Amino acid sequence: MFIAFPLRLDNAFLKRCEEPEAILALVRVMATTPHGTWAGSPHFGLRDWFEQARTRPELPQLAVQEINRALDDLGITHYKVQSIAAESPTHRDVDSYVVTLADTSGETLTVKV
Repeated sequence: MFIAFPLRLDNAFLKRCEEPEAILALVRVMATTPHGTWAGSPHFGLRDWFEQARTRPELPQLAVQEINRALDDLGITHYKVQSIAAESPTHRDVDSYVVTLADTSGETLTVKV
């Protein structure tokens, strides 16, 4: 079992979760963190990339590579981001993306960021 990320408490105990759920939560944190601001990995953080994606359509594909590099830096090698796709906007000012994560067996999971 993995500890839920970011750390969450449940009745004074750390909340546990399954590994894929923890990786997807990590991707959500990466999406809201400025690129290169975490000393643990220069590839961590994508907030500024997502903010610029409307004018630079190549950024979501580059973000896939950066997320996978950050996962490698963290020793997470059996999961890779397969794709990032823009969702149809519900508000003009807010963009949202669907991130697809694949494990080494080929199983995929998605998260909205």
